Amino acid sequence: MEYREPNGRMRASDADRERVAGILREAAAAGRITLEELQERLDATFAARTYDDLAPLTADLPAEPASRAPSRGGAAPAPRPEEEPLVLRAKVGSVVRRGHWTVPRRIRVSNPMGSTVLDFRSAELPDGPVDVDLATSWGETRLVLPDGATAEIRVNSSWFGLVDSRVPETPAPPAPHFTVHGDMRGGSLKVRYKMRLEEMFGLHD
Repeated sequence: MEYREPNGRMRASDADRERVAGILREAAAAGRITLEELQERLDATFAARTYDDLAPLTADLPAEPASRAPSRGGAAPAPRPEEEPLVLRAKVGSVVRRGHWTVPRRIRVSNPMGSTVLDFRSAELPDGPVDVDLATSWGETRLVLPDGATAEIRVNSSWFGLVDSRVPETPAPPAPHFTVHGDMRGGSLKVRYKMRLEEMFGLHD
């Protein structure tokens, strides 16, 4: 699909970039592009400023389903405030959220070559499940959940990836529940109730 709007010089939004990134991840999962190509195109996607910048990145890929296709009448409509995801992005470095922070229903992480730590234990959590979408192949990701929380893991780790979760998957209301998905090929994901130093001192779950 070629991602182009009537006015290609129009500024792209975060939602537009995330939509293109989703198309690219699906193409990589289907074997249409390599992991190296995926990373190159993702870097270009998140650096894109206009629709013309985004267009070449999916021009050689099949069209996405009509239900997910962007509007042809102008810029894609902005999500309602309660649907707006928290986007955390780094190319080579660290992404860290800990202490008291407000967690939305959806979190998108793009950090392919660095480390990511999301500590939810002291965070303000929303009602209902939290959706965490990871694009952290070749990086290390650690999710630290409140005691009793559950997490359904649906991460693609098919190519030298490591997924190690020590929390139950089945929801147990009213405990918080997380759904975790995305790409972890060549990277690692650990889901725990405690941080690494706490585990080292014998306080692991």
